[in-house]
Amino acid sequence: MTDFDPDFVSARADAYFKKTAAIVAENGDARVTYAVFLRSDAVAALDPAVAFLEAAYPSGADIPLAVERLAAEGAVTPSGKPLLYVTGSLIALAPLETLLLQRVGFACVSAFNAFAMCRALPASAFLAMEARHTTGDDMHLAASYGAAVGSRTARLMGARGFVGTSTDLAAPLFGAERGLGTMPHALIGYAKALMLRDGRDPAVESATLEAAKLYAARFPEEDGYTVLVDYDGREVADALAVCRWFFGPGGPAASGRTLAFRLDTHGGRHLEGLDWDESVRTLLKWTHRATPGEVAKLALAGLDLEELDGLSSDEIRDKILFGTGVTAAAVIFFRKALDDAGFKAARIVASSGFDTLKCRVFGNLSAPVDVVGTGSFLPSKLSRAYATADIVRYELPEGDGWRAFDLVKVGREYLKLG
Repeated sequence: MTDFDPDFVSARADAYFKKTAAIVAENGDARVTYAVFLRSDAVAALDPAVAFLEAAYPSGADIPLAVERLAAEGAVTPSGKPLLYVTGSLIALAPLETLLLQRVGFACVSAFNAFAMCRALPASAFLAMEARHTTGDDMHLAASYGAAVGSRTARLMGARGFVGTSTDLAAPLFGAERGLGTMPHALIGYAKALMLRDGRDPAVESATLEAAKLYAARFPEEDGYTVLVDYDGREVADALAVCRWFFGPGGPAASGRTLAFRLDTHGGRHLEGLDWDESVRTLLKWTHRATPGEVAKLALAGLDLEELDGLSSDEIRDKILFGTGVTAAAVIFFRKALDDAGFKAARIVASSGFDTLKCRVFGNLSAPVDVVGTGSFLPSKLSRAYATADIVRYELPEGDGWRAFDLVKVGREYLKLG
């Protein structure tokens, strides 16, 4: 263990913890044991938190630090069960409590969400795309670490899991050197601007195809290209235009390249070729059900009320099944359009709001998604990620040893040792 700069800890510790340490220093130190836990289901993703604690705990403390892990890294743990017992000097540990908890909750809940998502769509690969939704490096790395741990647990159960992330910073957490991804909407807008500058008509030619060609020219060494297709609201037409070039004579497919399309249609409209009625017909045919209600029943099979996240069945039909955006109907309709045109080799990457619920619904319907790009393993409610620590044992010097007092605030007796 090495000492942190005292100013680093002091600036981040809550004032009441620093005052507690000062009082204890005047009246005699105690050896204490903290129980660290979450009030929500979690997957243990604790290595960074434990490493921080071991580094930040004063190396010169008279009472050594001891950390007992009650859950192995990657283990699924129920709400309220202690994850760690941390024993050490109350003077040293009190100022570190908040800093430790900051590194526990977010990673563990992100891990649980990623685990559940991968289990819901075991045949699909996942790409972590949460960076843009985080507040900076600390949050990004905590969430990515959680996703990597949850994914590893899901892979042990047969899921493909997360294959990477969008940033170089977090890539090593997924066993990679670089972030993954190809094009945002900005590149297609740029391609469209170039076409307009050159007097070309994007209503006749495809700006999405132009962006794909620009990408292939700049990164010819890449094994595959993923093309975003919702910029002009012509997901099907633009995808087919890209396919005809890609799989045509002299196209990238001839040199072994692969092609995927990312669906990211926003919630303000249906995918090209769909409306509510056509979405219903698409899912009735896909599921071999007779009514929209039967489709919804199949989609929600096995989900309990808590997993519905407060949504009614009508809202789920609108958001995930028949409505606007990247719905189950949209993915199935798009897959059929590619297959009917003879482009079965093209794969589908789906993004836009793929949280645990949406993954569960897509899994229940066997929606044909090859890859899910998502950052929605981030805790949807921040309060779910609140980690808590309570002291469950105080030991005071007595003779040559310690006298133990098993004390905890009323209502938390279940946390006690033994």
